[in-house]
Amino acid sequence: MPPAIADGELETALEMAAALRTGEVSAADLTDRVRARAETWQLSTRAFSQLWSDPEPWSEDGPLAGVPIAVKDLYDVAGRETTGCCRVYAGRIADRDAVTTARIRAAGLAMVGKTNQHELAFGGTNLYSACGATGNPWDPSRMTGGSSGGAAAAVAAGVVPLATGSDTGGSIRIPSSLCGTLGLKVTTGSIPIDGLLPLAPSLDTPGPLAATGGDLLVLYRVLDGRPPFAQEVDEGPPETARGLRLGVVGGFFERNVHPAILAAVGDVARAFEGWGASTEAVDGEGVDDSRVVWRTIASMEFAAAHPALGDRLHEVLDPAIVRDFEAGLATSGDAARAANGRREEIGRWFAERLAGRDALVVPTTGYPAPASDAGELDLGAGGVIDLRRVGPGWLTSVVNLAGLPAVSLPAGRSQEGMPFGVSLIGPAGSEERLLGLAALWEAGTGYRPTRPQPPAPPGTPGASAGSGPIAR
Repeated sequence: MPPAIADGELETALEMAAALRTGEVSAADLTDRVRARAETWQLSTRAFSQLWSDPEPWSEDGPLAGVPIAVKDLYDVAGRETTGCCRVYAGRIADRDAVTTARIRAAGLAMVGKTNQHELAFGGTNLYSACGATGNPWDPSRMTGGSSGGAAAAVAAGVVPLATGSDTGGSIRIPSSLCGTLGLKVTTGSIPIDGLLPLAPSLDTPGPLAATGGDLLVLYRVLDGRPPFAQEVDEGPPETARGLRLGVVGGFFERNVHPAILAAVGDVARAFEGWGASTEAVDGEGVDDSRVVWRTIASMEFAAAHPALGDRLHEVLDPAIVRDFEAGLATSGDAARAANGRREEIGRWFAERLAGRDALVVPTTGYPAPASDAGELDLGAGGVIDLRRVGPGWLTSVVNLAGLPAVSLPAGRSQEGMPFGVSLIGPAGSEERLLGLAALWEAGTGYRPTRPQPPAPPGTPGASAGSGPIAR
């Protein structure tokens, strides 16, 4: 019997929503395809921590009724397990939906499962997880980035059009860059974190990942508690960027960056110039200590948020989390005040550079996805870097310290065909403008998402090994 939906058709959430409204397709058709694709990809990517036999009930009256979505394994879904992919929290069943999960349900989105993540979201690689390390769908021997690596892998592989993640130090933007999706870090505090397993509450932000700008905008509005369809969506992206001012940031955002990614930053800036924006170079010196500041604050808040780890650290897989937890407990009051004072200074640093400008253009990550077992990486003219020191979140966590929104665009590919992203950073509350710019970039460049080739079926020569999803 032929599939209900031909491969390549109804791949975006907006297309699915329209087809569901006209009766061209049923929600069951869509969720059947999700499950078939998820099972095809699971052995090589381990994108899902839970893949449910039936999707969660949704509002039939919701504007996106029946469109599938996956949620990260730190979002509470009533009656489901929330573990943060950590053995310490195995068996932790949510008694109610997170605020964001309730909004997803009310919008009619069909939650089909939970996605794998770096253990407790405290890492940018997704190599440490009680659900198994995630593999990049473009090359499963390479990392997805994290901590929302499963979400990015599921979207990039075309399993689901939408997924939720969280971003405390880059955990949406990093895997979006390394897997080739769009991802949005929202203004800190603008979307409630109630019902999300915390990492560092003053830095944590929920947010969307999607394969297209239109889909990203729709899910952002759902998470923000607003109607997903509005005039901007109906009319499409803006035709020009006339009158907008963009800054291309150097200094910190040029060091430890592969030349191909720096070239992509320039390409993005020139594209916006062609659509009417003005661009100018911006001094990027003065935030080289941001990663140390971020880790001090994150470790301190992480230790306070997870007292249950105190007697069970031997069950945690990532040795870096153990070190950070212990460092957080040992942080002195003086060190905490100094880090938070520096955080405020970094916020002012960004405010000065955004003054009179609509957005800043920067690399999302300094390099495409490295091999999962790589210790060093050759950046060519950028030199050889130690990946334990210059991790995937090297450029992203500074934005979290400032609390600003940022959107990562899938702006290029390496010679090996691995994707990487370029980010637009805006003032607080400028998500809609950033998403408008993302849509303009998408339309103006003719960008269309592509999917990697599915892996060989299990049992055939060369098929990947790995753990399957946990059926619930």
